[in-house]
Amino acid sequence: MLGGVGVVTVVATLVGAGSASAYSSVVRVESKSATTIASAWVNRVAVDAPAAVTIKDATDPLAPSPETTTCAAESPIAAVLAAATAAPVKTVKDPVSGKWRISAVKNVAEPAVVPPATQPAWYWRLYVDQGPVDNGMSSAFYQDACNTTVPAGSEVLLYQACGSKTTGCFSGTPLYARIRDGGPYDVDAQTVPGRKAPVLVRTIGDKAPTGATVATDEGASAVSLDTGPIYGQTSVPFNEPGPHTLMVSKGDGTRPPVRMAVCVSEGNDGYCGSTKTQSPPDIPYVTPSPCATNGHDGLCGTTDTSGPITHVTNITSKKAFKAKKGPGQVKGTIDVDPNGVKDVRLRLTRTVTVKTKVKVKTKRKTKKPKYKTKTVKRCSAWDDGTLLLETTKKCGTASGTYFNADLSDLRNEFTYSFAMALPRGSYVLEVLARDENGFKDAPASGRNVLKFTVA
Repeated sequence: MLGGVGVVTVVATLVGAGSASAYSSVVRVESKSATTIASAWVNRVAVDAPAAVTIKDATDPLAPSPETTTCAAESPIAAVLAAATAAPVKTVKDPVSGKWRISAVKNVAEPAVVPPATQPAWYWRLYVDQGPVDNGMSSAFYQDACNTTVPAGSEVLLYQACGSKTTGCFSGTPLYARIRDGGPYDVDAQTVPGRKAPVLVRTIGDKAPTGATVATDEGASAVSLDTGPIYGQTSVPFNEPGPHTLMVSKGDGTRPPVRMAVCVSEGNDGYCGSTKTQSPPDIPYVTPSPCATNGHDGLCGTTDTSGPITHVTNITSKKAFKAKKGPGQVKGTIDVDPNGVKDVRLRLTRTVTVKTKVKVKTKRKTKKPKYKTKTVKRCSAWDDGTLLLETTKKCGTASGTYFNADLSDLRNEFTYSFAMALPRGSYVLEVLARDENGFKDAPASGRNVLKFTVA
């Protein structure tokens, strides 16, 4: 029971903000009354609690000597107090379990227990590093905000959990999100491209539930799916470059949402810390050398029947990337072509070798069937429409489909940004450039046909 529990108010100020890895912990508070993209009850903030904190129990507000306790700097209560700007945080010592709990944030306190209920209508539930601190009791009384240790760089989350009622509170567990190569507790914005469906979001709570809605501050939204190499992923587009906010929520409102900051930039537009590339006022014409021709490149009076020559600059042939460090983008240059550059298309195919068990036929009937291990190949190809590696019926590069890369203003560079870091597997990347007359660049192993692995 919660009857007779008092409170004590402690006010702390924000110590710092920035990358989660540079601070002791990250804190956020989710309230049922603050479910917009713009703001949480307490927005995610990185904090550093440099010393232990002392809190009091005001079970009896008139008691001359209320009970006190000291909590380590690594405790959840120290982190919450460090993040509680311009608002008090109230703590109580539960008379049933003896645990020190957080009972109020920004003057919003847990309601009293109304018999015959044994729980308050709702309570501030405490999560540390994606797990509750109530030892599986799912109760307000067993949460320990003082003696629990917060691992370095982890998140401390408070949210209005349902107790005896199911309205005005969250009955499900929290959602978490990951943007591109970032982490679930990022405070600083991840930089993402603004082209078609550029952002990969992964929900983490309860094994990445599908059906979570990902919405942007521009009004775009998408629903997380269970397809592709990463479970629970989806993607959304942006119209304007610069800072934006995403919010991941469950349609029925049962799970505490999560907001992630992103910054939209193509890498050379002056946004998100990038340097804007200025086109020269005049493009000088360079007369080619009369001796520099292969007989079919349009130079020295010859007829150009060859396509623009491309070079991939950020991936080399036979390169082996480490797991989770696979390339997320293709970059390259285009040599000058007399007929100009019409487009550059890419094709990416993937092969994964796995071992599986198959049933062995035997001459005699036995109660237990026999199995043997067999090595099989599973193949997929990149789909620009879904931004996923889609399974193909056959293996080989011919099973893939070409998709267009983005060209620079001078048409001397090309890029393509994947919505993910490529997962484990063996890859073949093909680059096919065409000039304005439709002539194609010839395939050349190591230049525009590259084989690489992610393992």
